[in-house]
Amino acid sequence: MKIPFSWLKKHVALTATPAQIADDLVRLGHEVEGVEMPRAAVKGVRVGLIESKIPHPDADKLSLLKVNIGEAEPLSIVCGAANMDAGDKVPVATIGTCLPNGLSIKKGKIRGEVSFGMCCSEVELGLAEDSDGLLILPADAPVGAEVGEYLELEEAVFDLSITPNRGDCMNVRGIARDLAADANLPLAEIEQSFADINDTVAAPAVSVSAGQDCPVYLARNIQGVTVADSPAWMQTALLLAGMRPVNGIVDVLNYIMLDLGQPMHAFDADKLEGGISVRSAIGEENFSALDGRELKLNAGDLVVSDNSSVIALAGIMGSEPTGVTDATTNIVLESAFFRPARVSETRRIYAMVSEASMRFERGVDPLMVEIAMQRATALIIELFGGSAGEITCCGNADAINAGRSICCPVSGIATRLGVDIPQAADDVLGRMGFGVSRSKDRLEVTVPSFRHDVSIPEDLSEEYARIIGFDAIPAILPPLAATSPVRQERSIHDAVTGGFLQVVSYAFISADEQRLFVADDGRDIELENPISDAMSVMRRSPWPGLLNIARHNLNRQQPGVLLVEQGRIYARTDAGHDEINTISWLIAGQAQSDEWYGSTRQADFFDLKGAVETWLSLRGLSGRFIADDSIQGLQAGQSAKVLVGRTEAGRIGRVDGDIAAGFDIDVPVFVAEINLDILPTAKKAKFMPLPEFPGVERDLVFLFDKNTSSDAILNAVKSSAGKLLTDARIFDRYEGKGVPEGKVSLGVRFALQDAKRTLTQEDSDAASASIIAAMEKRFGASLRG
Repeated sequence: MKIPFSWLKKHVALTATPAQIADDLVRLGHEVEGVEMPRAAVKGVRVGLIESKIPHPDADKLSLLKVNIGEAEPLSIVCGAANMDAGDKVPVATIGTCLPNGLSIKKGKIRGEVSFGMCCSEVELGLAEDSDGLLILPADAPVGAEVGEYLELEEAVFDLSITPNRGDCMNVRGIARDLAADANLPLAEIEQSFADINDTVAAPAVSVSAGQDCPVYLARNIQGVTVADSPAWMQTALLLAGMRPVNGIVDVLNYIMLDLGQPMHAFDADKLEGGISVRSAIGEENFSALDGRELKLNAGDLVVSDNSSVIALAGIMGSEPTGVTDATTNIVLESAFFRPARVSETRRIYAMVSEASMRFERGVDPLMVEIAMQRATALIIELFGGSAGEITCCGNADAINAGRSICCPVSGIATRLGVDIPQAADDVLGRMGFGVSRSKDRLEVTVPSFRHDVSIPEDLSEEYARIIGFDAIPAILPPLAATSPVRQERSIHDAVTGGFLQVVSYAFISADEQRLFVADDGRDIELENPISDAMSVMRRSPWPGLLNIARHNLNRQQPGVLLVEQGRIYARTDAGHDEINTISWLIAGQAQSDEWYGSTRQADFFDLKGAVETWLSLRGLSGRFIADDSIQGLQAGQSAKVLVGRTEAGRIGRVDGDIAAGFDIDVPVFVAEINLDILPTAKKAKFMPLPEFPGVERDLVFLFDKNTSSDAILNAVKSSAGKLLTDARIFDRYEGKGVPEGKVSLGVRFALQDAKRTLTQEDSDAASASIIAAMEKRFGASLRG
């Protein structure tokens, strides 16, 4: 949005320079993309009097001019224009001047004649896009004066990028309000204009059936207008603000919108049939927009219509057939408050952006609806004649955003910002339109109607930050009270340090992928508007996403992939939905490439099991892996549930071959998943002094039934060996010659140690005897000789 400096000064008597104002705007939270300086851009262009004009001897379309610019001698200038003569006054760009179009003026020869400058048109001065010749200045223009000063060209134009939450600053007055409050300068009163009412002009008939989306709608008839071009001062203001003049009526409405922030629309009253209705559209209604587009409207779109057709897409654009033209004599003026969310939704559907929609989307001031209409009426009648009737008003603007207040402790804002909140900041906030009351640590703020974005204490914190200045806020993390027990969030870090690559996959997958690892139990969360069928449901398992990433990499000649992802899975519940935090792994392809110390090896179940065990141990936890052939999508015999303490925290296993093939993966794929939300808290690490006495290790080899769980064996060893046991593991497994069919030979190694004494042979024998008895009793295992 562009704002001329002189326009700002109509609302607040600013004395600072444009550069200082730009700095103030940035400090107040308004991004300044640039500052144009139209007057400075034509510095060096002076008022010149043409003393003589003769034809160029070698060019029919060129003239040789003698131009007086107030110097000792007139300048000789070669000119190609034809609309000037001796005695005319024109702008003269002197040598060394750089014009707004980038042209630098130098002494030069044109067809053999030396030229010491250039006479300028509006185009060269940046005042118009085209022209028919030189700009002829009034006869009283002082010879030698700077043209920029004589024409009173704009000193500066601020090009601002207004943030989406600050709809109140999408106009000159909103920006002026912030600057006035910051500089403690008075903000000018809004010019209240009221046109005389002609009783013979009937008020328009208006009905509003979509009151939720249009709580206020005003309409007024103005008859007998003569549409003409808007005055030069208004066109100049519009052009400087980046808007193209259209016709007098439209220009007035655009000027007031830029000034006060209230978009309005004018209909050609003679092209309307019957009364005006603000309603929801019926599906497939036709709409011919002012920009030339032909639309089929959706049911529920907010529209303005007459008795025969839709005449406006509310808050966005009017219709071409009912638009104001040079032939229009009677108009219906509209001013309204449309619900921001409704305008935003409709604008996105039809990709139809307008100056009006940008303001309605952000929220206009409901109290400005009538003020803007009254001012527009008075200005239209003043410039283009006509008579106005009474306003038809539907709704109550005073009820919108009424009575909003925020109470919070001053200390809370100070803690959030990291600086004290001075009383002077309250005064600035009050000058911005807020009602502020502070009593000790209690702050009560009444929010003005035009600030739709302020509703919670955090919003007030942002306002105080703008007032104090973001540069004054220390670049340190403020102390904030924890709202839940602090957890170790090292999940991904610990996994990545294990050689896995962190990935992020979409939370949306296809319904078919969902069924690979989760049964259809009615708990899927389906998207109402999916991007595609491949992203139609919220994932309930992270594995489809990992498989898609694995396929992408394996198909691009990666010999192996080790992936880890921390994210959420989602499921519908009776109360709404669950979001479960998980960490998941995938390993496929080569686990080790061909090196001098070993040959190529494919990843297997134990590679992934080791990675999960390592991850748990880094969190101070240990897991047990219990075989489970019922896990959907995993291959029987190579799948297990993961127990941490007594909690079933996850799953691990090999992906079913058919599922892997469905993802175009022809190597074994192993996946795991841990539910982070149910992991028990790890025990705090305690210092253990190094033992002074040696430990003892013993090996026992047993014959077990082949289907005996190794986890169950180790648990039995730990429970039977006594308090001296420090470690137990299976170190050997053998099947083959000497081992009966259906049996397996397993070697169990256990370690004993006492921190207070040296162990004896009796200690070792007693532990061995207990373990042997436990194996025989629990599993029917026999000790091998």
